[in-house]
Amino acid sequence: MKAKVTQENQTLDKIVYEHYGNLDHLDDVVQENQHLMHKVILDLGDEVILNEYENKSAISNVATLWD
Repeated sequence: MKAKVTQENQTLDKIVYEHYGNLDHLDDVVQENQHLMHKVILDLGDEVILNEYENKSAISNVATLWD
């Protein structure tokens, strides 16, 4: 678990995208940070809890033509 202190005028979805590289975990982050649910734009110094997830590759088994 990692806590990020926000800068002024950030949004939760932008923080999630910057941290994870996608929005796959946005719902989980929203549930973990219910104290921010009423805010569209976060205030300077708001704390966002970001859980660590196992990095799953989009392509797990790739067959080659020359095996």
